[in-house]
Amino acid sequence: MIIDVHAHLDFLPEEKLIEIQSNPHISLVITNSVNVESNKKNLELATKYPKIKYAVGLYPEDNLIQENIEELKQLIGKNKEKVMAVGEIGLDKTENLDFENQINFFKQQLEIAKQLNVPAIIHTRKAEKEVIDILEELNYPKIILHCFSGNFKLVKRAIDLGYYFSIPTNVVRAEHFQKMLTLVPHNQILTETDTPYLSPFKEKQNEPGFILESIKKMSEIWKIPEKEVENQIEKNFKNLFKI
Repeated sequence: MIIDVHAHLDFLPEEKLIEIQSNPHISLVITNSVNVESNKKNLELATKYPKIKYAVGLYPEDNLIQENIEELKQLIGKNKEKVMAVGEIGLDKTENLDFENQINFFKQQLEIAKQLNVPAIIHTRKAEKEVIDILEELNYPKIILHCFSGNFKLVKRAIDLGYYFSIPTNVVRAEHFQKMLTLVPHNQILTETDTPYLSPFKEKQNEPGFILESIKKMSEIWKIPEKEVENQIEKNFKNLFKI
């Protein structure tokens, strides 16, 4: 069964959402939020479609203000039972953003995850060391490093801290993620698509069903049958999410 811990289903048309819900190979998809509007939309999707689960969060953008966090807290307060994770949150140095402001909002949202006792799904770009430093200081183990592109010393550090790594479907051609699959213990690996991005097919928009391509590549690298890969991912997911 397919488990996608990081997608952006609010970007997809209704017909694609219906396909996801009716696909017998898909167990569940966590749709991650990036701003106030996407939080509201993803909550609607998780309410409407049983296979779609909700991650609440604010992506590191230059327009983050404290009112966004307060609105997020109100949304959570009314819908706690629907919140499966906090994400997508993190730090990003690739654009000219106020980094101290990012750190402030990142820490606040990590505290929300800790209070809710749910996993935090982490985005990091060109700020991998800073992210690991903050996470280690927080001392909260329920962490998913989404599409982690940090160096392998940081990968080893995150492994030792017990964090999980969600491997995107472009693993079929990305050497960095293929190498990660040889280094990260099998019990700390999850699957993701980042739908509609990072497709395994250059000519197609990504979608949760394409995790089958990741399973094939993992089977090849781990040298075990595809069914065993699926079973391992499902076990890892249940261990982290306690379901």
